[in-house]
Amino acid sequence: MRRIVNDAERILNDVELLDIDADELALTQQTAVIAGEKIGIPDTPYDSTFWRDVDDEGVGGHSRR
Repeated sequence: MRRIVNDAERILNDVELLDIDADELALTQQTAVIAGEKIGIPDTPYDSTFWRDVDDEGVGGHSRR
């Protein structure tokens, strides 16, 4: 029974903290970012040598052999 009470208190505390965070987020103004000039995307083929010897952290290496 004590464990259930502890879990319930912990969940109630988490909900209260989330409520506080939600209130703080509601107070911040959301500003829209106006797009600047367009960025051109080249039509050249993908150059895989650009990513040589680069590993994605937590995912593993690209084309690891």
